[in-house]
Amino acid sequence: MDMQHRPPRWWIGWAISILIFIFIIVFTSPPSHDVSISRSKSGNDKETTKLSDRDILVKCELVSPFDIDNNLAAKGILNISVHQSLAPLASGAFLDMVNAKHFDGNYIFRVVKDFIVQWGIESPSSNKSKTKFPKVDIDPPPSSNAGESTLRSNVRGALNFAGGNSGSGQVYINRKQNPHLDKEKGSLPFATLDEVSMQIIDAVYSYKEGSGQVKAVNKGDDEVKRLFPHMSRIERCWISR
Repeated sequence: MDMQHRPPRWWIGWAISILIFIFIIVFTSPPSHDVSISRSKSGNDKETTKLSDRDILVKCELVSPFDIDNNLAAKGILNISVHQSLAPLASGAFLDMVNAKHFDGNYIFRVVKDFIVQWGIESPSSNKSKTKFPKVDIDPPPSSNAGESTLRSNVRGALNFAGGNSGSGQVYINRKQNPHLDKEKGSLPFATLDEVSMQIIDAVYSYKEGSGQVKAVNKGDDEVKRLFPHMSRIERCWISR
């Protein structure tokens, strides 16, 4: 074909430029305002937990200090979503305890299979004087909204103060659905653990209740190691977001 009769090719450059512009718009859009926590469960399998903008993320490192030769020992980082907007009073009390490092070095002294795990007793081995925390007022009950009701109920993964009383300085996590606890006096749950964290909680060793765990914890590390070598501990907690 003669050069004078070839169609103009200027439009090809324009078309490529338009395609590049569309690609940039579609694939580089800004992220949503939700914060995601991704934890690897096994291999490439991941679980993602969404936090609302009004949740506060607290992380706690759980260890089993005297069971280091047991590969099945409970250990890992717990992700705790504190629902501050739904329960500001209880949440505030809990966050104050985290900031005061009250939970650092706490043994998980009460572990009941298919029920709860509980901690919050300051060990003398932590070299801290025992802290007294105020008993805050009870937050209003959850609304009829199904999502809010679930977050404020004693379902699996929900965290609450022992006895519903922040003054105890102790918290518990529900290992299963415990709706009967919603009827007890005091506060309702104000925080939630994701399922990856609950797998760590499920691995915490259960000793028979009333076997002297509290007495051992009050005496310190040596007594716990001697009598309850499989007992797990909250090494430290901190506010992540």
